[in-house]
Amino acid sequence: MTSTVDSTAPARGDSPWEHVRLRLQAQRAECVKDRELALADTVQSLPDDVAVSRAASLLRTIEDIDAALARIAAGSYGRCVHCGTAIPEERLEFRPFATGCVACSQRR
Repeated sequence: MTSTVDSTAPARGDSPWEHVRLRLQAQRAECVKDRELALADTVQSLPDDVAVSRAASLLRTIEDIDAALARIAAGSYGRCVHCGTAIPEERLEFRPFATGCVACSQRR
């Protein structure tokens, strides 16, 4: 039997969410950079409403990422913050800063 090594799997002794933490940190850095660019567009003589909206949206994403990183550090990542059930890995792969399971998210 042959086995393959998953290069995205955490190293022995690491949190099972280490790969997610690294992905979130990279995504956060990109959002911060994009937000700075959007904010620079808002200080022109005629403020750009699209840039203002984009900067606000990026700030919300950064806050969501920070909350997900805090849940990883606390050991509660991967659990719905509303009902406590496990969030499917497919959902976390698509939206790594998701706070709730599909059922709770649909109710809100």
